[in-house]
Amino acid sequence: MQNVILAVAAALFISTTAIAQDDRVVDEFEIEASVDEVWNAFTTTEGLKSWVAPLADIDFRVGGKWRANYNKDGKLGDATTIENTILCYDPKRMLSIKATGFPKGFEFVEAAKEAWSIFYFTKVSESKTKITIVGLGYTDSEQSKKMRAFFKPANKYSMDQLKAALEK
Repeated sequence: MQNVILAVAAALFISTTAIAQDDRVVDEFEIEASVDEVWNAFTTTEGLKSWVAPLADIDFRVGGKWRANYNKDGKLGDATTIENTILCYDPKRMLSIKATGFPKGFEFVEAAKEAWSIFYFTKVSESKTKITIVGLGYTDSEQSKKMRAFFKPANKYSMDQLKAALEK
């Protein structure tokens, strides 16, 4: 009996510790567009250009790059380009990326090197998709806390741009 009590106590401690150390940032959005339309917006160059940035491209494969430049007069690959590397994907269900190239002046470089994002795509109906964005790798550093606060409204802004592009 004592072993059972110790096992339960250990399980409760581990569960409580895991919850206390949960460093995820989770945002959910619904888009009036099919999973196919949303997937294409995330995984094709034309799709990215429709909502991410005026200059964008993607080499859609594990290890491929997703690049974006918000400066319409710039060039992909210049000092204002953001580069993400595709970590993995499950077609039309999940896409995971990690920032690996940062625009000049980006104030969260060290914190961003530790973080990555997962996008989950869930069919709500034939014409509606739920996107769940999970940001991982945040720490207790001041820079990481500031970056987390920065990305909350940035995710909403990005999803508003996606909605505007797809909900025509």
